[in-house]
Amino acid sequence: MASAALQIEERAVERTRVLLTGTLMTPEGAVQVRVRDISPAGAQIWTERPVRAGCDAVYKRGCLFAAARIVWSEDRHAGLSFYREVPLSEVVR
Repeated sequence: MASAALQIEERAVERTRVLLTGTLMTPEGAVQVRVRDISPAGAQIWTERPVRAGCDAVYKRGCLFAAARIVWSEDRHAGLSFYREVPLSEVVR
């Protein structure tokens, strides 16, 4: 399991700090999330319960659905890597 600090250093795209909510649909079920920072390529989230790293998920906010991979998870924080770039204008809408 990679640490959050290591993941921050490895990012190729700068992220925007936000405070958004949404739902993450995982193989274990849906979980409410708060997005802490986001870029077109991924996001750092806080979850109401821990999620498993290494699995696919779908982030939903309003009418936006973004397929993602949970690339790391520590306690109730996790990092998502989107399979396709998501325009920030779509996320904050």
